[in-house]
Amino acid sequence: MTVDIWIEIFLVAIIFLLLGWILYYGGGIKQRRLQEQVRSQQEELRILKEANEALRRSQGLSKEGQLRQHKEIFQFIRDLESLRGAIAGSTISKKFLFDKYESEPGPELFAKIMEARPSIDPVVKQRLADEILVGEAGRTIMKSLDSGASIDRAASEAGMPLIVTKGQIRRLQILGYLDSRLRPTAAGRKAME
Repeated sequence: MTVDIWIEIFLVAIIFLLLGWILYYGGGIKQRRLQEQVRSQQEELRILKEANEALRRSQGLSKEGQLRQHKEIFQFIRDLESLRGAIAGSTISKKFLFDKYESEPGPELFAKIMEARPSIDPVVKQRLADEILVGEAGRTIMKSLDSGASIDRAASEAGMPLIVTKGQIRRLQILGYLDSRLRPTAAGRKAME
C-alpha cells in the first residue's frame, strides 16, 4: 500500500513538472513570436507613415516640382547602378561613388545612398534598390540557398553560369542581403517577397 502511494505521488509530481514545462516554454515561444510580429508591424507602420508623408508632399506639385522629383529618382537609380558596377570591380564607378559619398562599396555606402535623398518615398527607394541590386536572378539564388541547395544547384536553378552566380552571391553578401553562411538576412527576406 505505501509503495502504491509513493508511485502515485511520483506520477503526480511528474505530471506537474511536465505541465509546468509545457506552460513555461510553450508560452515563451508564443511570446517571442508575438514580440517579433509586433516589431515587424511597427516597422511596417513606420514605412507606411513615411510613404503617407511623401504622398502628402507630392500632392499639388507643379510641373517643375515633378521634374525635380523625377530627377532625384534618376540620380538615385544612377547611384545604385554605380554601386552595382563598383562591387563588380569598375574603377570608374568606385571613383564616382567615392568622390560623391566618401565611402568604399559596401553596406555603409549602400546606407548613405539610401539616406541621401529624403524627398523620395522610402518604400519606392527600397523597392528600386531591391530590384536593381538583387533582381529576379538574385531572388532565385537566395530562395535556392535558403532551401539548402548548393551554389552549383542555385546557379542551375537561376539559369546562370557558376562564375556569374558566385559574383551575384558576393554582391548580395557585401550589401547585406545574404549572411556569411549564405542564408538570407532580414533585408534579403524582404527582397525575396
